[in-house]
Order: sequence, then C-alpha cells, then structure tokens
Amino acid sequence: MRVLVAPFLTAPLSSMRHDGWSVVTSGYSGALPAELANWDFQAALGVSAHVWIDRSSILDECHLGKASELRLVVLAHSDTTRIENAVALVRIPEVDVFDGHIECGLNSSELGGRLTLETILVTSRPAPRDLLAPAQPGSILWRTKSSVRLEGIGAQFPTDTSDFSISRPKDADAGWILEVDLGDLDALFMAAARLTLNSAVPVVKKMLQGSQDEEVKQLRRVLHWDVTRQMVIMALENQEVPHSEFDPEATSVGSVLRNLLSSIWPADSPVTVRNWWRTDPSRIEIRIQNRSGLFGE
Repeated sequence: MRVLVAPFLTAPLSSMRHDGWSVVTSGYSGALPAELANWDFQAALGVSAHVWIDRSSILDECHLGKASELRLVVLAHSDTTRIENAVALVRIPEVDVFDGHIECGLNSSELGGRLTLETILVTSRPAPRDLLAPAQPGSILWRTKSSVRLEGIGAQFPTDTSDFSISRPKDADAGWILEVDLGDLDALFMAAARLTLNSAVPVVKKMLQGSQDEEVKQLRRVLHWDVTRQMVIMALENQEVPHSEFDPEATSVGSVLRNLLSSIWPADSPVTVRNWWRTDPSRIEIRIQNRSGLFGE
C-alpha cells in the first residue's frame, strides 16, 4: 500500500470533520448511496455536506500564521467521461471554528459510471512561521473522497437531443436513435456510442423538461428496455464479444457489451446465450423484458 507523505505539516484528523454527502436528484433524496439506481442524465444533481473545521488548531499544528487563508475545494471526477471539475470553492472565514455546509450543483451531462467527490482543504495564501509549514499556495492540508456508481441509461454513454423533423425527416416520429461504432472493439465506449433523443416528440420533450408524471416514467422504462435490447443484440451478433474475458473495470466497446451480457445472465456463459439467440430468440427477449423492468419499477 502506497502512502503519500507531504513535505510539510498537515492538518490533524481531529481538526476536521466531513459528515458525508447528501444528494438530491430525480427520484432520490438522501445520503449518497453506493449506487444511484435509475440515474437520469437529464436530471439536476445537487450534493451537500456538513463540515466542521477547527481553523485555529489547523493553523497552530501546521505552523501557519493567523493571516493564512484556507479554502475548501471539491473536485468531481467521472471515470467514464474522464472529466474532472472543481465544483465548489469555499473560503474559510477567519474564525476559530467553522461549522457550515458545502453545496454543489453538478453538470449531469458530464457524468457517468463511477462519480468520485474529493474534498480538499488547501492554504490558498500561507503565512508560514518556519520551514516545517506549507509555504506554497495550494498546499493540501487535508483531503477525503467519496464515490457513487451511477446506474441507468444516462450513465452508460453520452446523450444528446435533436429535432428529428429537421435532422432525420424520414424518421420524424421516432423517439430516439442509438449509435455505437463497432469498428474498433478496443475503443473507449464513451467515445464510440451516442444516444440521441427526438426533442420534437411531446413526451420526450416533457422528459427533457423534468416532468415526473406517469407517462414520462413509462417512457423511461421503454427507453431503458430498448437501449438494453439493442446493446444485447450488438453483443450477440458480434463473434468476438461473447468469447472475450469479463472485466468489470474495462471501458472499451467490447468490454461494455460483454459485461452487459454477464449482468443479465450472470450464471450463463455468453457463448451459451449467443446459441440461445440463434435457436430460441424469444428466450432472450423475455429475459431482457424482465431485467429491464419494462412494466414496473
């Protein structure tokens, strides 16, 4: 196990407390779970946390003068989109003890897969009292990480919108199109796949506007079923995918398709499932309907 040691004094554990993140998004409000089911890329995602900082103790333990400035920085990182952004920057007031909340709004369209929130305490303007003190702006005094697995259509690949009456007039009444470039199975799935929603369809427009009525909920279920079905067919019609190794951490086109088969048929070999597709396709269809929750949550 590798342990990073800073070349200067850092904040003692007793001087900081982070009570964990709370999350508010479509269909869920509460403590940040290990997995956020039914993740919706269109829904706003807000997170907040209570923090307690003994500023006086930190300055003393780190050999920093009282004029030193401390800031909390929150970084959000998505392992599938590879995007990392600073989503909060909070200046700690010049008080002995800071007791307050951090609130962040995340850009849902940039997220997917595993979302990691890292909270960092830095000295943005240090006033070192000796050589043991941090002397450079941005020196990290304390940090903690939390993560959540985003589950759902929006977490699987980039999604955008288009008015099909303009962009695809021959298919103006279609609800969406899923496109996956299967030319290179080793390519990053997030770069090879795209789901485009038809913003001209009334119920799709309602979904994009954040409606949570029953019609929109049913649309989400149909969308999840259809995309899952299309991806399963892509996997089963490809000769290489069923024979590839299962790797839950891999993010390539071939790996994502292979892992999808294992998530739906965990006890069966993908090669066996491919044989079923050839000889008894209804067996495949009914399994996908069942696992997709087509007619209920």
